[in-house]
Amino acid sequence: MYGGPGTGIGPALRKARQSRGKSIEEASRDTRIRGEYLQALEREAFGSLRGDVYVRGFLRSYSSYLGLNPDKVVSVYVRSTGRDVADVPEPPPLKPLKQAGLHKVLHRKGNWKLAVALAVVVIAVAGAVGLLSRGATAPSPAGPPGSPGGALTTPKVTLVATPTKPVKAVVLVDGVEQFSGVLKKGVAHTFTGTNLIRLHLEKGGLTDLVVNGEDIGRPGTTAGPYSAPFQPGTFRSPSPGS
Repeated sequence: MYGGPGTGIGPALRKARQSRGKSIEEASRDTRIRGEYLQALEREAFGSLRGDVYVRGFLRSYSSYLGLNPDKVVSVYVRSTGRDVADVPEPPPLKPLKQAGLHKVLHRKGNWKLAVALAVVVIAVAGAVGLLSRGATAPSPAGPPGSPGGALTTPKVTLVATPTKPVKAVVLVDGVEQFSGVLKKGVAHTFTGTNLIRLHLEKGGLTDLVVNGEDIGRPGTTAGPYSAPFQPGTFRSPSPGS
């Protein structure tokens, strides 16, 4: 009933987690998936989990968290069971949860280069088994495994930038440059992506930013540039009852 060893899913998940510098305990806390379930996924011990619908839900949540393409990961798993992807219905979606503390690490001075370096490593690892989509370099927050269906739909990431003064900017959405030029004073510029938005401003402290509906003010200072990545879970508050 379940895919056996040799699908390539387990090693890809493990290497992506290690490349991000995450332990099983940290990944479990961030995704709210029990540690033994994550270990089972990395060992491809799918038969030890709670059923096919949970395997697909856990794979989708964990691969999204690690920056892998969840659709491709689940497709590889389904095909390994001898079924056609089109014949397997998706489980009901769960409410997205907040990925705690990630933006604090990436926003610290000097950590932009580290974030880029980690992303490159994850891309190289995932690309080897064909599990990463073009431009898909960032995870989505994961849902609790005990909820109905045990799966998670990937939310969007949104950014609204409103400069108080004209400022040069570059915006990458899901790995594709969507804007490069001068953001006009007082004009709200909206960007929407699936996995990741990267923003670079020539000068910080001049632009009001709203990320995933959360007003974060004018980060950075005019003394230097400001760069940051934003993901579907960045600054997003948990839904009521989560």
